[in-house]
Amino acid sequence: MITGTTPVSRILREYPETFSIFLSNGFEYPDAETMIREIGEETLLQTVLQIREINPELFRFYLDNAVLKAEQERNCVLEDFNPWDHLDFYGNTICPLKFTFKDALEVLERNHASDTGQKRKCYVEAGKNSNDSCDELWSNPDPEMFPSLLLSKEFNQYLGQDFQKRMAEKGYFTADFYGDLKINPNFEQAGLMDPQKQYGVYGVMADVLLVDRKKLGDIPVPMTRAKLLDPEYKDQIILFGKDRTELSNATFLYIYKEFGMEGIRRLAHNVRHAAHGSQMARLAGSANPEGAGICLVSWFFARTCVRPGVEIHFPADGCMTLPMYVLVRKDRLEQVRDIVDYIIGDAFADACVKAFTPPANGNVDDTFPGTLAWLGWDYIRSHDINAIAEQCKDVFFEEWNRTHEGGQLFL
Repeated sequence: MITGTTPVSRILREYPETFSIFLSNGFEYPDAETMIREIGEETLLQTVLQIREINPELFRFYLDNAVLKAEQERNCVLEDFNPWDHLDFYGNTICPLKFTFKDALEVLERNHASDTGQKRKCYVEAGKNSNDSCDELWSNPDPEMFPSLLLSKEFNQYLGQDFQKRMAEKGYFTADFYGDLKINPNFEQAGLMDPQKQYGVYGVMADVLLVDRKKLGDIPVPMTRAKLLDPEYKDQIILFGKDRTELSNATFLYIYKEFGMEGIRRLAHNVRHAAHGSQMARLAGSANPEGAGICLVSWFFARTCVRPGVEIHFPADGCMTLPMYVLVRKDRLEQVRDIVDYIIGDAFADACVKAFTPPANGNVDDTFPGTLAWLGWDYIRSHDINAIAEQCKDVFFEEWNRTHEGGQLFL
């Protein structure tokens, strides 16, 4: 685990792939060894970042992801796999937690192999999106083709009506594994825990308002979703997303549920750009003319922006949430019980808190100061949310292009 007190020399030698991160952030050296010689063998990461006024949380986020993506095959956790082979675990969690989770899974797999004499097939997806071959294969109604445990996130195909009809409604999955675990009161109040016990929620990404006071001017902060659609916020909003595929479905689903397609059109009027969360953190409070008054971004990325004149606000009608959940095959629960226990347990919940990601586990000190909004399990089960999201995007792009002729949505 890379921390602020890790020497830069150790980072570069143990993780050569991180040199490109230093290069892209202004450390202009021809190679890693030259950089080490010039800054010194014992110089700490936090020291060089402080000197160059680089946000340490955001920089470590980049380092961790560079390491994760370039990681070679480990002894127990697979580097790659054939989707037609049965997997005991397939995982895809948010970037700030992937490194922590993969390290923990490695320990679990070593212990499992030592205790049972058998090795499980486990794979942690390094990229943002899951394997397309897996998506197609695992939509098949044959449950034997599905992993024993799937770790997933966001409003994706596994929450869509097609998958629910083919798999979830057949009774293949169970979330009846929390036992006496105390559930986070915010989750209970929002109704985040699946009453049918098919999807096991372990955390959420909560979208907050990252406000640049200088760019917003005298306009009040829009503390509700209804206010976000007010004409006075024209071109004052930046959404999360680098392209159409990665443009967050959540914003569209929440707005559509409350305000219909007219709400999507009004949102398009007020959106100036869309960008990745790390870009938003760099834009807010800066002199960059591409910035805007309000970034709709996860609490994690909002916390990485520490410039003066920038504030984090928690909407009065609750922060829009994106679920982080597990699908566990009922017939394989005991074979992956140790992994399930870790995911919903105190240690991983504490990691979620440190990543500014509210956990479902109520035993840890969740520092989230706002309330959570939830799309609703009844709504998810009675609506084709994947189709709705695509329809919303069609309307949004049409309206945005009409009202921003010659503009560039994605930064």
